[in-house]
Amino acid sequence: MSAKESMPSIEAELYELSMPGRLLGKEVLDNRARRIGIVRSIRIGLHPTRSELIVKGAEVEFPVDFERIDAVGTVVQLNSVVKDAEEIEVHDVLRLQKEVLDDIRSYLGSR
Repeated sequence: MSAKESMPSIEAELYELSMPGRLLGKEVLDNRARRIGIVRSIRIGLHPTRSELIVKGAEVEFPVDFERIDAVGTVVQLNSVVKDAEEIEVHDVLRLQKEVLDDIRSYLGSR
C-alpha cells in the first residue's frame, strides 16, 4: 500500500456569515438559465483534492464541481444541465436562503 493510499480523506465545509454572501445564498442557474437552487456552502476535500459548491434546491441538495461553474456575478451560472434538480421560483429562493441562514445560526449556537 502506498503512502498516498493510506492517507485518510479530509473534508471541510465552508460557510459565509452573511446572507446572501459573495457565494452563499446566490441563485444557481444551469446552462439553460433554469433557476435550480442556491449556494448552501463550499466543500473542499483532500485525498483526492476537490472543491465544489453545495447547492440546495427545492427537494434536493447536490454538489457542483468548480469546473462546472461558468460565471459568478449576481448569480452562479453553470456550464451544464442539472437533471436532478427541478426549477424553482423566486419565493423558493427566499425560503431557501432563510433555511440556510437558520442552519448556520444553529451551527454557531446563536439565535
